[in-house]
Amino acid sequence: MTSPTDYGEAVHGRARLAVWLLASGQTIVWAGLFYSFAALLLSWEESLGWAKTDLALGLTAAVLVSAILSPLAGRIIDAGRGRVLLTTGCLGGAGLLALLAGADSKAAFITLWALIGMAQAASLYEPCFAFVTRTMGTSARGAITRISLCAGFASTIAFPAGAWLSDVLGWRGAVLVFAAAVAAIGAPLMFAGATILHRGDRTVHTHERKQSDRAAVRIAMRRPAFWLLAFSFPMIGLNHGLLLNHIIPILSDRGLEQALAVTVASVIGPMQVAGRLAMMRIEHRVSALTMTLVCFGGITIASLLLLNAGASPALAFGFAALQGAAYGLTNILKPVVTAETLGHAGFGSISGLLAMPYLASFAIAPFIGAWLWQLGGYDLAIACAGAMAFLGLLAVLALVALYRRSAYAA
Repeated sequence: MTSPTDYGEAVHGRARLAVWLLASGQTIVWAGLFYSFAALLLSWEESLGWAKTDLALGLTAAVLVSAILSPLAGRIIDAGRGRVLLTTGCLGGAGLLALLAGADSKAAFITLWALIGMAQAASLYEPCFAFVTRTMGTSARGAITRISLCAGFASTIAFPAGAWLSDVLGWRGAVLVFAAAVAAIGAPLMFAGATILHRGDRTVHTHERKQSDRAAVRIAMRRPAFWLLAFSFPMIGLNHGLLLNHIIPILSDRGLEQALAVTVASVIGPMQVAGRLAMMRIEHRVSALTMTLVCFGGITIASLLLLNAGASPALAFGFAALQGAAYGLTNILKPVVTAETLGHAGFGSISGLLAMPYLASFAIAPFIGAWLWQLGGYDLAIACAGAMAFLGLLAVLALVALYRRSAYAA
């Protein structure tokens, strides 16, 4: 059985070009298919007169549909059709965004976002990283770092573009521009990058290979490591989704003025990029599992800082810096740790299965935050978010113990 192509310790030549093409494509696709929602939310609320809770159901539906379809996307990647999946997802998402520009009812709006969730499942980080891991083997970690580093600027593009376009063209015109950018820029970049990696993949996709991949998935699901991964990263998704979606009212509740709260919240995004840059400098010296432990520990500590942020704004800024830097690395570490602990065979299907609870947790996190706030205020919500991160940390500690035991036995 042929193993995934190994491009060596660093990404060189055409493979390097492929990585940056995918990185640029991911930036545009994330801006259009995900961040356009938040960028245009106020415009929708003002123009359509719908409640923010009704509008929020659109993105929730998209993320939940993406979670449900992630295993199917993984199987398509395992079958050697990752290039087609990524490109079709981009083009389909662009077409659905164009249709969204004509939405004039809540039902149509939510339905179209649910369908955009299908495009997200086919074109965002989860399938892209699974494809990169499948085709690049041991070089995937550096490639994933570079892709996520570049795509970290998607929100930086989407928010000012959405505000300016909605002022000039109205929200419908803004949505059409986002759709055109995904179709005319994002999709060709994704296709070009995926084509280079696809041509370099010498994996033979035979019936025997498919059977082997399916067997690998069944074996993986019987291993404790699979279930520890299926539990740990969703805990971080709950933590981050809860705190991020409630961050302004949480900071106001801590006693920060609105302008200062917005400033603190704005630190989270740049710190994700800073964390990824730092990882690029040490990625060859520190194992992925060790980095995961550090990140989960950092997110746990960040929740403690936020809980006590009323004592000093410095604690609020400390939370934003630590939360942003640590969470920014989890998207990179998840596929890398999965490959290290469960292997490359059937990787697309395995990563797709693990994406389901992670994406679902992120989708329901805002509602859990609102429920906890109703029960006991934001003190309870923050404390529960910290407990979620701590439970994830314990699961990763157990994973490290399992990994070291198996390595010692080998």
